[in-house]
Amino acid sequence: MKWKRIASMLTLSVAAFAVLMACSLSGVPFASQVEPTVTRRATRVARATFTPRPPPTDTPEPSPTEEPTLEPTEEPPTPEPVVPTKKPAPKPTQVPPTNPPEPTGVPPTQAPQFPFKASIVTCTHAGNAYIKGSVCNDNKCQAKLSGMTVVMSDAPFGTILDKVKTDVSGDYTFTRSGDGPAPGNWYVWVVNGQDQPQSDASAVIQLDIGHNSDDLINKCPNTSAFVSFFKP
Repeated sequence: MKWKRIASMLTLSVAAFAVLMACSLSGVPFASQVEPTVTRRATRVARATFTPRPPPTDTPEPSPTEEPTLEPTEEPPTPEPVVPTKKPAPKPTQVPPTNPPEPTGVPPTQAPQFPFKASIVTCTHAGNAYIKGSVCNDNKCQAKLSGMTVVMSDAPFGTILDKVKTDVSGDYTFTRSGDGPAPGNWYVWVVNGQDQPQSDASAVIQLDIGHNSDDLINKCPNTSAFVSFFKP
C-alpha cells in the first residue's frame, strides 16, 4: 500500500511537470500563473571608510636641556618689630593755691636808677680843649647845684682820671691845662663823696685839635664839648 501511494505521487508529479513544460514551450501563459511581484532589494548601507594610519616615524627624542643654575639671592633683612610707644599719661591739672608762695631766688638785675641823667654831647671848636657842663636840680636846668663832684675817665665808669666840683653857678670845666683832657675819647659822670656814681655815664666825648673852622661847630670830634646832668 505504501509503495502504491508513492508511485501514484510520482506519476502525478511527472504529469504536472510535463504540462508546465508544454505551456512554457508553446508561449501560452498559464492561466493561473500569477505575475511575479517585484521585490525591491534593500539598499545596502555603505560601510564606513577607515583612513589608514601613517606608518610610525622615528622621531628623535629631544636632548635634555640643562637647567640654569640660579644664584642664591640674599634674603631681605627681617624688619625689626615696631614697638608701640606709650603715650604719656595726661598730667593732672594743678589747682593754684589760694595764697601762692612768694618767689624765691635772686631777682633779675635791673639798671641802676640814678638821681641824675647825662645830656647829649655837643661839640664845638674853641681856643682851648675843654669839657664843660652843669649839674641841674630839675629837668630844664633852671636851678643849678654847686659843690657837685664830676669825674672823667677813658671808659664808662672806668678808672677815675680827673675830678672837679661845680662852682657857685653850678658849672664844671675840664681843661687841657695840667691833667686836663687830651685828644681822645672821654666819659664823664656825677659821683658822691665816696666816688659812687650818681648819674649814668655820658656818651663818648671825642676831642681833637686843629678844628678852627666854623663849618665844624657842633660836630664831633672837635676841640671842645658840653655835657650837663639834670634830674629826670
